[in-house]
Amino acid sequence: MFENEKEFQKLVAGMEIDTEPNPAHRERLRRQMLQAFEQTARPARIDRRQPERVVPLYSLSIAKLAVAAAIVIAASAAVWMWFGPPAGRAAFDKVRLATKQMSWMHAVATRQQGGVVRTTEYWYNFAARRAYALMEDGAVVGWDDGPAQEKLGYSPRLRVLAVSDLPKAGLFGAESAYNLVDAFAVFAARDDVEVQEWTAEREGRGVQAYGIETAARGLTVDRQRVARLKITVMTDPETNRVVAADIERHGDGGRLLVREEWAVSYPQSGPGDVYDVGVPRTARVMDMRQGYIGTPVDEPQPVGTPEPRPGVRMEPLRIELPRAMFTGTPQNRRVPNLEKPRKGPRPPFLAPAGTENLALGKPVSSSDREPLLGSLDLITDGDKQAVEGSFVELGPFLQHVTIDLQQRSEIYAVLLWHQHRWPREYYDVVVQVSDDRTFRTGVRTIFNNDMDNSIGLGTGTDLHYTETYEGKLIDGRGVRGRYVRLYSNGNTNDELNHYIEVEVYGRPLR
Repeated sequence: MFENEKEFQKLVAGMEIDTEPNPAHRERLRRQMLQAFEQTARPARIDRRQPERVVPLYSLSIAKLAVAAAIVIAASAAVWMWFGPPAGRAAFDKVRLATKQMSWMHAVATRQQGGVVRTTEYWYNFAARRAYALMEDGAVVGWDDGPAQEKLGYSPRLRVLAVSDLPKAGLFGAESAYNLVDAFAVFAARDDVEVQEWTAEREGRGVQAYGIETAARGLTVDRQRVARLKITVMTDPETNRVVAADIERHGDGGRLLVREEWAVSYPQSGPGDVYDVGVPRTARVMDMRQGYIGTPVDEPQPVGTPEPRPGVRMEPLRIELPRAMFTGTPQNRRVPNLEKPRKGPRPPFLAPAGTENLALGKPVSSSDREPLLGSLDLITDGDKQAVEGSFVELGPFLQHVTIDLQQRSEIYAVLLWHQHRWPREYYDVVVQVSDDRTFRTGVRTIFNNDMDNSIGLGTGTDLHYTETYEGKLIDGRGVRGRYVRLYSNGNTNDELNHYIEVEVYGRPLR
């Protein structure tokens, strides 16, 4: 048995259908299929500085998640055709290459089992390595496989959003997608499994299909042994992207136990966080991450969850906001991987009691020693208004500023305002912390949206965002250091770089 086969079997066990699906769900899948064809026929991959040029946006470092999500959306309700020439394996590589270049995938999954039909919506952000799921009962799950490595689960019954460490292996989300793509490759390489490739017609459109069938080898569903597993992937022949999928599990005698059908599309943007998916902003947050500083001890606990370890008392940060200079947050469609505008005020950010703005009045240095406008001390003077005389303007292209906190500190959040007088987006925003003022050693990155590594600090997984009066709040997660450095590389309005204010919330280390 191959080393990833057990993980695949565990994953497929978590997927759920009778042999005659509900007509209403068939109609929903049909509409999703047509939408997928329309969206995949119009790829929008625009260079941020020259919108007329089509260029690739993401490096090969995100390929694993992209491929994974493509395979987890395995199959369609087309005619089953199995066992064909080995050439099908090589042809399927086109699907991997096409899908991993997309920024977002949206999928509607319908699971039918024992006459019960359940529908779940999924969003996958390949660049940021994040996934979200919305259940029929209003439950929400989010997975962050980027630097955060965390899982978020919202219970509508308890109105609690629980934050936990991303599991090493699981049945849902980004991690399970890894398991599935690894297992698909394992099964395709086995001597008794062949990948069939054929053309078919789906909802009046031509599709390219790939299928495998294999023995389940010990897999069970509700204590029933699964004898055979069938997976079919349906793709758009023009774009080679997955547009529909189906997974079937059969018991002894060929009886169908479960079928899971997927309809897939590729929107240009998606949810920025679990609140955009449906979590109320009034929901209580319970942090259950191991070793996370300041887990509250008196938050309500979901039934069956372990008690969190005692921790530091958490309180909302007291943030004074400047006057809003414009209404709403218009979207600049030239900017790829752009965070969706949030509805309503930013939810409170919890930090240990005693947290304060350590940057206020502290010295600032910069890569631009002679700013075009203003002086560097404006960055930490406490004035956040977007008016003349309150901001510093640095030269074009890549620039950075460094704040000396003057003592080693534990940092829970960094809040920055570039320029919120107009809605604009700044490129290649990177925030780092170090004890070395030259940032040559001991550097920790807490934010990076340089998705093509154009400034050479590593490929970022965070989203671009629109400047507003609320500023950008970055979770420091208790990182320790004395110096905070912030990079930017021009903006959607011009090549210059601006700072109104930077606040660093933390506590000095004793």
